[in-house]
Amino acid sequence: MEVTTIDILRHGQTEADDILRGRIDVALSEQGYQQMQQRVDTYIDSSFPWQQLVTSPLQRCARFTEELAAQHNTAITVDEGFLEMDFGDWDGRPFHELRDENPELFTKIWREPHKHCPPNAESFAEFSERISSAWDNLVEQYYGKHILLVCHGGVIRALLGYIMQTPLSSLSRIEVPFACMSRVKIHHEQEKDHWPQLVFHNPH
Repeated sequence: MEVTTIDILRHGQTEADDILRGRIDVALSEQGYQQMQQRVDTYIDSSFPWQQLVTSPLQRCARFTEELAAQHNTAITVDEGFLEMDFGDWDGRPFHELRDENPELFTKIWREPHKHCPPNAESFAEFSERISSAWDNLVEQYYGKHILLVCHGGVIRALLGYIMQTPLSSLSRIEVPFACMSRVKIHHEQEKDHWPQLVFHNPH
């Protein structure tokens, strides 16, 4: 039986921290870079474990991943399928402004993102479908390899929901802190659908 192993790393803290980060392209803070480096270092011992690096194109993911690829002479792919959710008119705005402007809608979106979304935003159903499609393509493309995917908190929630067959209504309950790491193993059986298994999520 072939096994594909995918480690999923969230980006670290960003320079503009107290905002709704979707498609806005904010940079990592120095602390955020250190968070990611420290987390990655725990998986590098005598050898570099990943055969391929895959990243969201946004700089809070891509710049760290590009440096990691250069340091270890490892192939890297930028995949737009793993972009964070597009929050429309709310994208990049401070949380306190959004709370003050429309507290009822803010609370609904926070607690029930599958039912509500900001004006002109990508719906949660559309987002989840995009992420699941990108994941299926990733599994097919890197069959049998050990790879690192660097992406966003919302993306990771959607991926874990897809892998664990969790209802969309429950995904906001999954905590995804900065620079958290998750591991998924995909077991491939001949003439059967692949079988994913969550090995861990955010170990310290």
